[in-house]
Amino acid sequence: MKRWIFAGISDKRDLLLYLCKLLTVSKYRVLLTDATEGRRYSYSIGNLDPTLQLTEFCGFDVTTGLSSTELWEEEVTEAGKQSAVYDYMLLDMDSLMLSSIDPWLSADEILWVTSFDRYEVERSSEWFRRLFLKWPELQGMKVRPLYIRTVESNLNEEYIMGFMEDLPIVWNEDPIWIPWNENNMAIQLENEHSNLLRMNRISRSYQRALVTLLQQLVGLRITDARRAFRQAKRREA
Repeated sequence: MKRWIFAGISDKRDLLLYLCKLLTVSKYRVLLTDATEGRRYSYSIGNLDPTLQLTEFCGFDVTTGLSSTELWEEEVTEAGKQSAVYDYMLLDMDSLMLSSIDPWLSADEILWVTSFDRYEVERSSEWFRRLFLKWPELQGMKVRPLYIRTVESNLNEEYIMGFMEDLPIVWNEDPIWIPWNENNMAIQLENEHSNLLRMNRISRSYQRALVTLLQQLVGLRITDARRAFRQAKRREA
């Protein structure tokens, strides 16, 4: 099973939910773990009962409120499943409440997800500093930047990374950009209030970014990634 951590103080729900859906229509078995403050995914999925081990949503499983991967393994086993059931586990991480370093050590990919919002950037920088104070062993870990809700402005990546330059992080590969689009926001809001996961109207730039993620993280060919989009859209028809 491949594990990806999406870290940082930002709202990543639409991004991770879309990724999970694309992986699912590509015949992969997916677990999304909500390790956020306030359990944000309960507002997108609905009926996400923290007393339940797993909640099925749009073909993939979602779990929330677990304090460690050991507890996660126990919960999944009690639910009559095994970790080998899943091909991919995606963790949305903005909490430092995990009692184990294991998710970080076992992660195949770690991504810092942020917009250029100063609050998100500075809080993320502070969050990583607290993470390294808690677990110094993580110093030197590789992290891939992923910029969301980007707009044309006088701000650039060099300026944003200046907030992070003194952190003991090896920044991995080229960053991925997801431009902001009013229509994307409308679709996200509609999905949240209807507890659905429609993505057939998201912008082409968002689709290209998701295709890039599927290529870089999963190793899908561009034709297979585009096929996943077509299949996802057909299921919404």
